Amino acid sequence: MDLAPNGIDIYYIDESERHPLSVASSVCVPFLRPKKDSGGWEFVWGKHLDSSLSWRRSLSRDHSIRFREELHGYKILRHQGLYHKSHRNLSPTEATALYKGALSSLDWLPNGAIMSASATDNSELMGHRGIAACLLGLFQRIRNDCNHRKVNALMFFDEGHSSYIRLYRMAQKYLPVGSKLGGWEGGKRTKNLPLSMFPKDANTKSSELSYFLQVADLVSYAARLKLENERGSLAAKRIARDHHKVYDSIPIAKLNRLATFKRNDAIVPT
Repeated sequence: MDLAPNGIDIYYIDESERHPLSVASSVCVPFLRPKKDSGGWEFVWGKHLDSSLSWRRSLSRDHSIRFREELHGYKILRHQGLYHKSHRNLSPTEATALYKGALSSLDWLPNGAIMSASATDNSELMGHRGIAACLLGLFQRIRNDCNHRKVNALMFFDEGHSSYIRLYRMAQKYLPVGSKLGGWEGGKRTKNLPLSMFPKDANTKSSELSYFLQVADLVSYAARLKLENERGSLAAKRIARDHHKVYDSIPIAKLNRLATFKRNDAIVPT
């Protein structure tokens, strides 16, 4: 495999599930880029890591939360985790403000870095349902994204999801994709377009040690709440606290809206 002309990216993926809805979200971070003037290559991942540290410190300062505490979307909005610097849980108003603030300040990510895929227990893709169908739909869009930007890529999941690794391995060999025109050459409905630009196996990492995975967690949970509200299944109390509007705090430029033309918020329906 040759190195793609525009380098290597890393996709950080996390999910959120509540019957019957599943959402998986990816956050794309540049890793290796060609030097513009002198030729050769440079590792740029560290610059984005520094930006993520500044982002987290700003949240700690602006919302009076503990700096070392791992951010979990469900803990924030359920007023758990003792996030406040005084080691108490956040109030409903504080929790929503923190969540919106965390997503609205993702301007340090590259444009188009965020996309999600959704599925229900009735959705089916390649014989899979639920979160598996959701992830396969996300893999299809990640592949398109890599091809469009001419990059190779690596993938990181949160620890404890061996089934996701197996799905990824399958997608490296077999990932049938439909055509926007209704069919491929020879009248075939799908074409095998695997994750051939990914040079190695998927990786796992503790989300506690990765701000990028924590961002993916915040995005996926917020996306699920938005979709639950659209389906009429979000509790009135949560609607009153604006939980369904948190996702829309993400700067629109950071959403990869080329992932789907069915919605304008980079959430791909399966």
